Amino acid sequence: MQAEQIAQALGNAKKVNGQWMASCPVSSHGQGNGDRNPSLCVTENDEGKPLFKCFSGCSQEEVFNAIKHYGLLPDLPNPTDFLTQLKPIQKQDPVLEQEWHYTDEDGVTQHIKQRYKTFDAKGKTYKQFRVDEQGRRHASMTGANIVPYQLPELEHARQTGRSVFLCEGEKAADAIRSIGAYATCTHQGASSFPLDVVKYFVGLTVVVVPDNDLAGWGYASKAVEALKTVTKSIRVVDLELTEPKEDAYEFVYKYNRNKDDLVDITKATPIITNETEIKVPQRLTNATSETGQETQQQDANETTGENLPAQQNAKQFKLEAFDEIENEPIDWLIHSVMPRRSFTALYAPPASFKSFIALDIAECIATGRQFLGNEVIKTGAVVYIAGEGHGGIGSRIKALKHHHKTPAGSPIYFLRRQVNLRSSKQDLQALVSAIDDLIATRDEPIELIIIDTLARAFGGGNENASEDMGAFITSAGALQDRYKCSLLAVHHAGKDATKGLRGHSSLLGAVDTELEIIRIEGAKPPQGILHISKQKDGEDGQRMGFRMVEVVAGSAGVIDFEGEPSLVVVADKEVNTDNRKGNKPPDKKGGGSNQKVALRSLHDAIGKFGEMQTIDGKRNKCIKLDQWKAEFKTNLGSDVTAEALKKAWQRVKLDLVEMEKVVIFDSWCWAVFEEDLDAKKTNSVVSLVK
Repeated sequence: MQAEQIAQALGNAKKVNGQWMASCPVSSHGQGNGDRNPSLCVTENDEGKPLFKCFSGCSQEEVFNAIKHYGLLPDLPNPTDFLTQLKPIQKQDPVLEQEWHYTDEDGVTQHIKQRYKTFDAKGKTYKQFRVDEQGRRHASMTGANIVPYQLPELEHARQTGRSVFLCEGEKAADAIRSIGAYATCTHQGASSFPLDVVKYFVGLTVVVVPDNDLAGWGYASKAVEALKTVTKSIRVVDLELTEPKEDAYEFVYKYNRNKDDLVDITKATPIITNETEIKVPQRLTNATSETGQETQQQDANETTGENLPAQQNAKQFKLEAFDEIENEPIDWLIHSVMPRRSFTALYAPPASFKSFIALDIAECIATGRQFLGNEVIKTGAVVYIAGEGHGGIGSRIKALKHHHKTPAGSPIYFLRRQVNLRSSKQDLQALVSAIDDLIATRDEPIELIIIDTLARAFGGGNENASEDMGAFITSAGALQDRYKCSLLAVHHAGKDATKGLRGHSSLLGAVDTELEIIRIEGAKPPQGILHISKQKDGEDGQRMGFRMVEVVAGSAGVIDFEGEPSLVVVADKEVNTDNRKGNKPPDKKGGGSNQKVALRSLHDAIGKFGEMQTIDGKRNKCIKLDQWKAEFKTNLGSDVTAEALKKAWQRVKLDLVEMEKVVIFDSWCWAVFEEDLDAKKTNSVVSLVK
């Protein structure tokens, strides 16, 4: 019975021809992808001692040590009590297995990739670091000089006319290098082919070496698409490997093939000029049709939208019969509020806490905290594109983290700049590259992308034009398709807030969910209602009350006198959600007493200290924030305490930013008037940008 007990403990146990089969526990089994189909045979000899054999090639020593490590081989006096004495598998920290340095032509390290052994079903994980000019490592690839692996060898291959073998990963590239050939790869693996490295392949003879699966051949297609116009010639070779997911490493070390074998295969492979000429091996397509697993993996990497890097050769469609389609439960991201993989619009007039609500949604998705009393069903990473409000976002984040005790390392990632998703292919590709780098570095699935605001991601287009709005919707949909995530666009209400979203009606038609924020006029502290005005799947018309709580968070995220106050969204069931009047938009003239003083102070300070500066691509008469603040302090009067001044200053900045009456860029600020190209139909427009 011992063989059966061990097999049951290992998982996926089944009896085949009188012998027990189970999942192999070796962490590196299947290149670290685990043993999905049982390949470990567990038997007993005549003395009742267990015997093991892994049919996928794991050594006896590896198997024995793994089983022993899990406590499945104790010397038990009573075999019948075996399962009751098994010790639990202890969680272990990842162990660094290998580190690869990506260097420039002079051998100076530009970025680093690390592979870690993990003790879970996945078996491995990766980390990447940018290296600065002082040799310091940074756990972000933003700003890194992206180069291909073993760049100096590529330069030597160009000079000598030798072929370069392009692999999916560093381990496979090192295997080919070990037999005397030049080999390289990119830091992103199969996820995409970074356009930053294309320039290094100019004039090279390139041989792409895919892994033995459809994902590998999809990567080959992406590589050929990117390199076909710059290389001297390009081939895609089939190493004719036996097991799925094997690569050049097995070609060299498992099948004992050498450089001559590789050269013979290469010579027998024709040169191609386009990715459409790639012929995927029949054995892989046959395996796909039998199991469907590879197709699902490909679909997970599929990209739509002509502006994004290709993810595979062709998208697969499945037609379903009318009678076979059944009603499926809604897959919620936030229960009753936002479905998974949905396109959501969050809108309101200025100064209605749109960005505060969006930031609260991001924190809830990342941590699992309830959003206004609604359960978060699926947590994950959030990408927040902050096209405006950069200067105040730091204090908002600190206040949110302090108030809700947000755990350190919560996966929310900010892009603090404007991105043109309407008409700039370059911006879209740069955004995709940044997100791909994030996924490769952090190994976290993206559940939500937030665009704050749509206007700042519109590239100066006409929101009322169907062509311009359609182009934005297409780009948004392409991002959703690529990352299989939800997308939330923060947007403004029209002149008449009761008529909904500003701009062309195609936006309302495209969104799955429309969330309207209704600020309750005159409420102290500020209160509002989140109204689900459209829900394609689920119930619309629901209303949730909230109030804004002031929090003062210092630089360390703790309450202190030196901190700047900000607001935090808090659910409030006491709010009268039956208020059907809706918002009265804030006075665009800045009618509050402190707001009037702040605006007058701004113009007075510009008159005294203003200087012409070109900032963010625009030329304006600017002043320093400290100059505006000093003028504001003077105009408030000498009887205002330091604490009251601090609170008033922070509030008027936030209010005027929400009302769109000033532009703040780092330590600079300026007023934008009617005659400026980007001005709206108000006397002066204010926004906060980075």
